[in-house]
Amino acid sequence: MQDPTTLTMLAEAPLSPAERRRSLIAVIACISVVGMGLGVSIPLLALLMERQGVPASIIGLNTAMPALATFLLTPFIPALLRRVPAITFLLVCILVSAIAMPAYYFFPNVWLWFPIRFANGLALTGLFVVSEFWVNTLADEKNRGRLIGIYGTVLSCGFASGPVLLFLVGTQGLLPFATIGSLILLAGVPLILFGRGLAPRVTERPSKSFVSFLVVAPAATLAGLVYGATETNIFNLLPVYGVRTGMTEQTAAFVLSIFAAGNIFCQIPIGIWADRADRRMVLLVCALVGLLGASAIPLVAHNLWLFAPTLFIFGGVVVGLYTVGLTLLGQRFRGADLASANAAFVLMYSTGALIGPPMAGIGMDLWDPHGLIVVMAGLCGLYLAVAGWRYFTAPR
Repeated sequence: MQDPTTLTMLAEAPLSPAERRRSLIAVIACISVVGMGLGVSIPLLALLMERQGVPASIIGLNTAMPALATFLLTPFIPALLRRVPAITFLLVCILVSAIAMPAYYFFPNVWLWFPIRFANGLALTGLFVVSEFWVNTLADEKNRGRLIGIYGTVLSCGFASGPVLLFLVGTQGLLPFATIGSLILLAGVPLILFGRGLAPRVTERPSKSFVSFLVVAPAATLAGLVYGATETNIFNLLPVYGVRTGMTEQTAAFVLSIFAAGNIFCQIPIGIWADRADRRMVLLVCALVGLLGASAIPLVAHNLWLFAPTLFIFGGVVVGLYTVGLTLLGQRFRGADLASANAAFVLMYSTGALIGPPMAGIGMDLWDPHGLIVVMAGLCGLYLAVAGWRYFTAPR
């Protein structure tokens, strides 16, 4: 493998430890604020469309706009990073996303929200792909899993705090949109204060086509797909599952926070474990525990005291697929190849988020309500087979 410094230059020379810390603080602080803004905007838009009497089918199509944006943008991000510095790219994405927020208020027609949400989806895709590439580039093999775990934990905390902020600012008038837009603009502050001259640069072309990165590291990229489908299924359909198994609506909504808590508390420990063990084996264990955890949910769904810890463990372990999948990409690729692999990973996550809910919805229609669990367990089982095949057949 080529020396990473010949592929990705950080400013004009390798960073000192202090510069590396500043650079990491800049990008992780940036993405945490973006996560908070995203955590407010998703439920806000859904509530407003429901209040306007928008049909559920139209709400679903509108919600799919960011995924469509991801499909169209991700193949071009590595080429854009060769032409535009990473920090400039992120600041443009922040500006576009911040402007999109008040645009929803000033153009309240749901059909105009389609292009607005698409533009916002382009910006968010750029933010996530480049920030993950940034962290992966700065990490070394001794701490890569831990750093990506910290990144994911901070992002999850920001996202989880969004509904709390929405409760404080409400859903009426300009205030929530102005608040979200201002929050997203603030994400640029740490980049400007701490990140100038310290962002990774891409100076060469990838060694292979973008599509090839979807299949050249299947254990890593498919981990993104499985987690994207699982996370989206949980946040969209678990409350429905809870009500249909006898929970009150309040309890069914509350259990989402248990899944989120698993996400928050388990990413760093799993990342540290991935730094000390064979990362492909860690993916295998995460998939196996995810399969067993999902399979156990119907057995404990009627007892909250058993359901809560089961869901916590399930949420904590399946997010390990995302954390360790990204870590594995950073271990294998450098420079433009890493930028392309990260973009492919985000594309696979969005694919999972797009196909997961329809699959789970059909499953629930066929076996109400446990079809949701069958779909999630099936995804973990299929991934376990792929990851196991790669573990035992791919060269070490």
